[in-house]
Amino acid sequence: MKRPVTIAAVQLPSMAPGKSNAARQRANFALAAAWLDDAGRRGADIACIGETFNVLGCKLTRANAPALIRRAWADTVKRFAPIARRHKMALIIPILALVDGIVRNVAVVFDAKGRVLGGYRKVHTIENEETYGTVPGDHWPVFELAGARVGIQICHDNSFAESARCLALNGAEIVFWPHVMSGWGDEFMDVLLRAPAIYNGIHHVPVCFGCPPEKAWMPGMLLGRSSIIRPDGTFAADAGRYPGIALATIDLAAPRVATQFTRPGDWVWKVDMFNDRRPDTYGPFTRPLVPQKPIPAAKAHLVK
Repeated sequence: MKRPVTIAAVQLPSMAPGKSNAARQRANFALAAAWLDDAGRRGADIACIGETFNVLGCKLTRANAPALIRRAWADTVKRFAPIARRHKMALIIPILALVDGIVRNVAVVFDAKGRVLGGYRKVHTIENEETYGTVPGDHWPVFELAGARVGIQICHDNSFAESARCLALNGAEIVFWPHVMSGWGDEFMDVLLRAPAIYNGIHHVPVCFGCPPEKAWMPGMLLGRSSIIRPDGTFAADAGRYPGIALATIDLAAPRVATQFTRPGDWVWKVDMFNDRRPDTYGPFTRPLVPQKPIPAAKAHLVK
C-alpha cells in the first residue's frame, strides 16, 4: 500500500523590503503568507519555509533582539494557523522568538488543522547568533504530520552527521532542513544537501531563500536549492537559485533498496544499516567537549 505525501519546500525571496526592522518583519510575514497560500493551492500536505524568516534582513543586537521578537510566536500562530486550516496543510515555520523569556531559533510545527504541535529548538547555534542572545536547544523531537514521521534540523545542525542520525533513530522518515547557508562551492554544498538522505535512508528537505531575480547567483550568496531529496540521494524536486517552490509527491512506502549490500539479492537498505550499527563502540561521540580557541585562516598551520 502506498503512503503518498506531497511536500513543498518554499524558497522565499532573500531580500525583504523595508527600511526598519519592524517594516522588514511585516514584509517577511506578508511574503511568507502569500507563498504558503500558493503551496496550499498546489496541493502540499506539508510546507516549510527558511530559517528565522521573520528577521530576514533585520539588524540584530543583544539589546534589540528581545523586544523585536517578543511577539514572534504569537504572531506566527495568528498568521499561519488559518493558512494550515484553509488548505489542510501541515506547516513548519522557523522563527527567531522569545520563548519563556529566552531567545530561541525555533521551528514552530502546525498540523493540518492549524494546531501547534510544538517546536524544534536549534541545537547547534553559531557564534554570530549567540552574540544576540540565542540559546540552543537539546532535544531531537519527531512530529506526526500528514501521516509521516517528521524531524527538523536547522542550519548549522547539518554540519554534524549526528543531527540527522538522531532524528532517524527517533523515527523520522522525512527531515526538513531550513537554513541560511551560503554557497561555498557546489561540491561542498551538494554533499550537505544529499548526505543526510543517503546515510539515514530518509527523505531530506533543505529549505533556503532565493537570489534576487535581477542578480546572477554567485558563491557566497544564499544557496537557494530548496529541494526534496530521496533516500538514494536523487532529487525529486529542486527550486534552483531563485524564489520558487520545490513541490513533489513522495511515497514513504517505497524505501531505498540495495542489491548485494550485506547479502545476495535486493533488500531494504535502512533496516540493514540500522541493524549493523555498533553503538557500544561509539563512546567518542559523547566524550566531554574540550573547546579550542578559534584559529584564523592565516594561522591554519597551528591546528592540531
